[in-house]
Amino acid sequence: HPLLCNMPYDLSRVEPVDCPMVESTGGSAAHPATESATDPAELPAPGMSPLGPVYGVAFGQIDVAALADLLRESGAVALRLTPERSFILEGGRACESAAFITLAGDPLLRVDACPGSPSCASATVATRDVARALASALARGDASAPRSFHVSGCAKGCARAGAADVTLVGRDGAFDLVRNGRAWDAPAHTGLAPDALRSFFGIP
Repeated sequence: HPLLCNMPYDLSRVEPVDCPMVESTGGSAAHPATESATDPAELPAPGMSPLGPVYGVAFGQIDVAALADLLRESGAVALRLTPERSFILEGGRACESAAFITLAGDPLLRVDACPGSPSCASATVATRDVARALASALARGDASAPRSFHVSGCAKGCARAGAADVTLVGRDGAFDLVRNGRAWDAPAHTGLAPDALRSFFGIP
C-alpha cells in the first residue's frame, strides 16, 4: 500500500512473534499435517509487552490508514504479527487507538465475524455491526455468558471453521442460531430478526 511504503520505517521487517515451536506429525499438501495449536495464554495480549505495545484487531481485518497513523505516533521500528489477531509495535511507545483493541479482556477478541453483506455476495445480513453490538454479552461474566461468538453471513462459516458456544448464521435477511456448533450445523432457533437479537440475548 503506498501509504505504508512511503513511511520512514523499514516495514520489510514484518516478523512473526516469538512463540513456542509447533511440532508437525507429518503430512503433505493434499493431506496437511496435524499440528498442536499454540496455547493462546502463551501469546502476548493487548497491552504492553517486553517487545513493545500489543494491539488487537477486531475480526482480523486491519485498517491500513489507522495502522500507518499508529506506526508514526508510536515510533516503532518493526511490526510483528501474532496468530491471535494482534500485532506488536516493536520498540514503540503505547498510544491510544480507537481503531484497535488495547485491553486484554476486550470481548471482541472472542468474536469471529466474516465481512457479511454487502461485502460478500453469499451473505444476506450485515455481520460485523451485529457482532460488535452482541460482544457485550460476552462481557457479562456470569455462568450463562458464551465464551465464544461467531456471526456468519451464510452457512459456509468462513470466519470460523471450529465450533463456537453461539453461532449466528444469516439466512434470507434473518439469523438462525446454533449452540455449541458450526455455521452449517442444525440450528436451535431460526428466523431471528437482526433488530431483535439484543433482547433475545438479554442485552439492554
